[in-house]
Amino acid sequence: MQSIKEIHSHNINLATREIYLHSTFDVSDEGAEPGVEYRQSNIFIKNMHILDQPPFDPILIFIHSDGGSWEEGMAMFNTIELATSDITMIGYAHVTSMSGITFQSAPLRLMMPDCYFMMHFGAASGSVIHPIALKNIAAEEIKWCDRMLEVFARRAVKGPFFKKKKSTTIKSAMAFFDAKLKSEVDWYLDAEETVYYGLADGVIGSTKYPNLSSLRKFETVLK
Repeated sequence: MQSIKEIHSHNINLATREIYLHSTFDVSDEGAEPGVEYRQSNIFIKNMHILDQPPFDPILIFIHSDGGSWEEGMAMFNTIELATSDITMIGYAHVTSMSGITFQSAPLRLMMPDCYFMMHFGAASGSVIHPIALKNIAAEEIKWCDRMLEVFARRAVKGPFFKKKKSTTIKSAMAFFDAKLKSEVDWYLDAEETVYYGLADGVIGSTKYPNLSSLRKFETVLK
């Protein structure tokens, strides 16, 4: 049987098929949360590969992570999106920036009652100073912004806000989010608002999802 120490060390509970997606604790970070980066991504992808095996029973992912690297976040996004197992992701504290994008890859996206969501276009970073290189980086990051809008739009069109509109397409939803982010810069939503805009599917503590026990498939996992 897996020990508590092993669960804390490797962010995976093999018995219950649960993964804990959060920043790597490192004294070199001096107390600041590093958010989405290579350590988080590599550990998570390994854990997904361990669990996403026949008979492909459900997987629960608990996400408690700040924003961060686009590339590493999309590596996790692709891993979840292309998995065979049925996956539920539950957001704690905040689902923001890159974490909010990764959140969209799960078939079922749930939030704790006081968890909030934030989306924005993010910020460029790096030490490149050559003007041609800067131009190329800017062009690539604009593509990332468009991809982000597409990720949000594809899930959001099925939510209450866009369902009320008579003719909503992915393209029109992308235009809505684009305008909203240019106006708000950092757009914050509480858990219920996140569901309303189609960026989550439900809130833990609601009638449909009363508690965590209702989501744990013990009869399947432990058979």
